[in-house]
Amino acid sequence: MKCATHERGNMDFSKTSNQKAIDQAAKTAQKTSHKVELDHLHAMSVTGVEDVPTFTDKTIVIRLKDETLTVSGQNLSVKNLDVTEGKLQIEGQVNALKYSSSSAPTSFAKRIFK
Repeated sequence: MKCATHERGNMDFSKTSNQKAIDQAAKTAQKTSHKVELDHLHAMSVTGVEDVPTFTDKTIVIRLKDETLTVSGQNLSVKNLDVTEGKLQIEGQVNALKYSSSSAPTSFAKRIFK
């Protein structure tokens, strides 16, 4: 940390602009990247979660920054979801993980008249 000023007995230990930029970049990287931890196929935690649009006891769809992660298994349940922190905890038997790109959905007419 940089000691910027020393006036009237007060010292300013504020971060420099470079340090602030580095901190902001780290926070942004944490939000844009994700991490998956699988514990013996029966518990799973995911970071970088933006949304969980649908889930059943056999499938959980997780929306990440630029892609979607689909978890398939049996007796799946969402134990904890914190979208503001981007964290998700799942319990149940995990059989498969499938990534797909989050491309913009096409209209019904565009799909028919390809």
